[in-house]
Amino acid sequence: MDLPPDLNGARRQCAAALEAALAAGLTRLQVDLRFEGLRWPAIAHGLGQALQQRGTIVLAFADMGAAALARRDFQLSAAEALTFADLSAGRWPDHAVLCIAVTPAAPDFAPFENACTALGERPIIALNPRLENAAVGIGSVARAQRRGFLALWRVAYGLYPLEQAALAYAHPGPWRLFREDPDGFRLVASLPKRPDGNTIDQLLGQDCSTGRLAQAADDLLKQMS
Repeated sequence: MDLPPDLNGARRQCAAALEAALAAGLTRLQVDLRFEGLRWPAIAHGLGQALQQRGTIVLAFADMGAAALARRDFQLSAAEALTFADLSAGRWPDHAVLCIAVTPAAPDFAPFENACTALGERPIIALNPRLENAAVGIGSVARAQRRGFLALWRVAYGLYPLEQAALAYAHPGPWRLFREDPDGFRLVASLPKRPDGNTIDQLLGQDCSTGRLAQAADDLLKQMS
């Protein structure tokens, strides 16, 4: 896996990784594109089109407004763009084969979890979820339950900008770490599991804090716009 040159390249890589993960029987899949400024409904629709040979795909959103805009912008039916609350209430089209949940965030944790419970073993792809802080400030039992829910998800495709570097993954792996050199990004290491910050620092020989999107992230975003 090389870093994609643009958003279309990333979409193709992502679709292939999702196909492989779905063929392996995984039903709780995560796609991470950790860039600011991307149009997530358009990306979700593009992924849906790339996977449309599987059948009808439902896009799911946190609120009715986002679902309505998706129906308008992409000429989707009312059954093809729903909310998490719709799914929780059992409004799942009989002919649909999988769901792409668009950017579920911490405030959406409960309705998103309820939607996933209602869908049972049907495949769900969470696009750029931000659910990690959902358990802050609640009881220990609830925190444990939510950690258990988050542990169900497996990254199928991910692009993570670092400072003068990037981390990438496409199912079934490996994880790949790239360093930005003057002539472009160069593969530094292929790893069987996701490296932590210390491992990344050691491999790159420099501080590549994952909390900062510096110039390398800006360059990658320009490539993917």
